[in-house]
Amino acid sequence: MDFNFNQLQAFVLAAKLGSFSQTARHMGKAQSVISGYIRDLEDDLNYQLFKRGHKIELTERGALLLKHVKKLVEDGEIFYERAMALHDTAQPSLHFGIDFSIYDAELFHVLRQYAEAFPHLALRLSPISSFEVKELMLEYDLDVALYFNHNETLPFNFTHLRQVPNRIIVGKHHPLADQKEITRDLLAKHRQIVICSNLSRDAKGITISPNAWEVDNYYYALSLVSHNVGFAIVPELLTDLDYEFTKSIITLNDDNLNFPDATLSLVWKDGLSELKHFNFLKEKICKAYSI
Repeated sequence: MDFNFNQLQAFVLAAKLGSFSQTARHMGKAQSVISGYIRDLEDDLNYQLFKRGHKIELTERGALLLKHVKKLVEDGEIFYERAMALHDTAQPSLHFGIDFSIYDAELFHVLRQYAEAFPHLALRLSPISSFEVKELMLEYDLDVALYFNHNETLPFNFTHLRQVPNRIIVGKHHPLADQKEITRDLLAKHRQIVICSNLSRDAKGITISPNAWEVDNYYYALSLVSHNVGFAIVPELLTDLDYEFTKSIITLNDDNLNFPDATLSLVWKDGLSELKHFNFLKEKICKAYSI
């Protein structure tokens, strides 16, 4: 037996309306098509469903079958309506920017939970520089960012997750590695790796040395430092990253320099707080990174 939905729908309507012609008008098809649906259905079943005459009537077997077919047709119509509703509704999406340096187990645990909770969400992840967040959210399509805020005021919603001290790091074989006392004058004599923005020359990290190389993310800064190219001033959180090259990096005793802290922050555009999937993500990130 090879029934199709049109055959079953025609059977239910014909039983209700008592006429193949009215069924044809209701379904927007020719009467011959409706008659063909019923005939093919009867051929497959090997018994008649209707008594033909001036007005069609259900046979005894047709009446018994009708109550089961009505349920199938009702379920099929509900399925169709819901399928079309999903087709016409824009797929939920989010563009999430994450600082290059935030690459830890907590982050990927949060993202796994997010994926499981919202399997149909279209998520776009972009590695970003903390100094580019404002431009990316104002001029591009970035929706939310997890990044290190360096005392910058942004015209968006935000929550500060934790204060993170900025520390000086160098490679184990860099000349500064053997110094007992670190001063600004001493640092000024060595090359510094400075984090900056590709979008604005004015957006950059703490700069001490006039001899500076600029990079747009902490990952490259750490890599250059590990190769003894220069020193860098980075949030302390980065010194715990589990990269192979971080084993070649040490943190200097710079307590007397009083660098301002960096703030690990989550920032997002208006309207996201009304979305269930974003509130889930926000809650998980706050739980993972807040002290």
